[in-house]
Amino acid sequence: MKTNGGSLLLRAAVLIGAAVLFCSAAIAETYYVSLQGDDAKDGKTAQTAFRTVKKGVSILKSGDMLIIKSGDYGDEQAVVSNSGTREAPITIKAEETGKVILKGTGEGTGILLQDKNHVVIEGIEFGNYMMGVAIKYASSYITVRKCIFRENNSSGILVYGNFRKPEASQGIVLTENTFLDFSDKQDYGLCLYASCNLKATNNYFYGVHHQALSFKKLMKDSVASGNTFEGFRYSAIYIGQNDDSTEEGYLRSERIVAEGNVFRPAKDFHAKRAVCVANVTDAVVRNNFVDSVYGGDGEGCIAVHPISTGAKIYGNLIVSEKGNVQPSMYIEADCEVYNNTLVDCNLALEIVSGNAPVLRNNIFCGNKTQVKFSPAPNYKEEQEHKTRRFPDGKVWTWRADPAKKPVFDRNNWFPKVEGVGATDISVDPKFVGLFEPLKLGGVNPVFKPYFFRAEAYKLSKDSPCKGMGAFDIAAK
Repeated sequence: MKTNGGSLLLRAAVLIGAAVLFCSAAIAETYYVSLQGDDAKDGKTAQTAFRTVKKGVSILKSGDMLIIKSGDYGDEQAVVSNSGTREAPITIKAEETGKVILKGTGEGTGILLQDKNHVVIEGIEFGNYMMGVAIKYASSYITVRKCIFRENNSSGILVYGNFRKPEASQGIVLTENTFLDFSDKQDYGLCLYASCNLKATNNYFYGVHHQALSFKKLMKDSVASGNTFEGFRYSAIYIGQNDDSTEEGYLRSERIVAEGNVFRPAKDFHAKRAVCVANVTDAVVRNNFVDSVYGGDGEGCIAVHPISTGAKIYGNLIVSEKGNVQPSMYIEADCEVYNNTLVDCNLALEIVSGNAPVLRNNIFCGNKTQVKFSPAPNYKEEQEHKTRRFPDGKVWTWRADPAKKPVFDRNNWFPKVEGVGATDISVDPKFVGLFEPLKLGGVNPVFKPYFFRAEAYKLSKDSPCKGMGAFDIAAK
């Protein structure tokens, strides 16, 4: 009897749970917005649609979906009123991707989420706002996908999390979005503060963009992967920007990864610095392809600044950097640099003296200048960095340590550079393919990075440089 009683109780519990789930699903609603709609109607059918997105998002509750009919809705500045749940998120989407336009007057935010969770925004174009989408404070598990951000005045997407408790803003996914800046207007594509476990994946950035994707203060355990950058004025990815921490305390970012991204110029738009590592602990820059960029204001296509600690730079390919004196890789801090390939660049590597980076198993081939050692920058005590603070409150100052020396181990310099390491070699690495020039195109959103040219820089089966370089894969 005990067994039967237990079974009955279990079955009853299952039935009650199923009933609760059924009721939850049953009360979820689908609403519509149309240019022919009326906010006084109920919005529950295409024939009784709301007129404004603002009205639609204001009533959504857990599990609800808002479908927006195609058209230009002008300046909406919609505010999401409620949160969804993990099982029943709120969804706001264009009926046809890219056919719904929200266009501001230069101010405000297209859609604002503040202290909201489990919301999806999909397929909408945002233009001429201050921010297209703003995700603020304790907002978590927000997804923005397949949207277009065209020449907003500050940023396409702003994530501004909780500075006292950054884990209160987590699980944000920004994927397959397009960021367009033709006239030096949209300063940032993605501007990110005080958030954890954020993923920026498979986005497309085109045009000027002061910084296309910027991890600023107090970002933790986040990743930028599989993005395509075509044209960027200064930095495509800036890890740890705003390295002067101001009165808010020490706001150092931690464990940020940039991987599998492609950086290249576009028609009418130069591309300068691909990745900058600044005020961050344990950044990883790996398996990226930097193709024919111009060079980055003296700081390199991949640059590591002195305030960074624990950076690892590996598996990257930099091809045909043609700046005047800019290095392809600029190292101003102790870090690990290994299994990278730098080919046909004006200046492949610059190391600021007084640092001890470890450079191992890299290939430097056919560069006009292979390596340059520079004197320490003239930082004068607190003069330039008086607001940078460590957790103990001490003012941060940078001084070169003349006793520190770079470590070179089994790098291939072809042609040879003398005196950089006893185990270094100088042989033809025997890449697989030809070095065909890059053909520039116009706007061409691709959400999977274009690595075709990179295939030419794999090592052939008989390469003497096995175990080195970004593409150490034998040709099939």
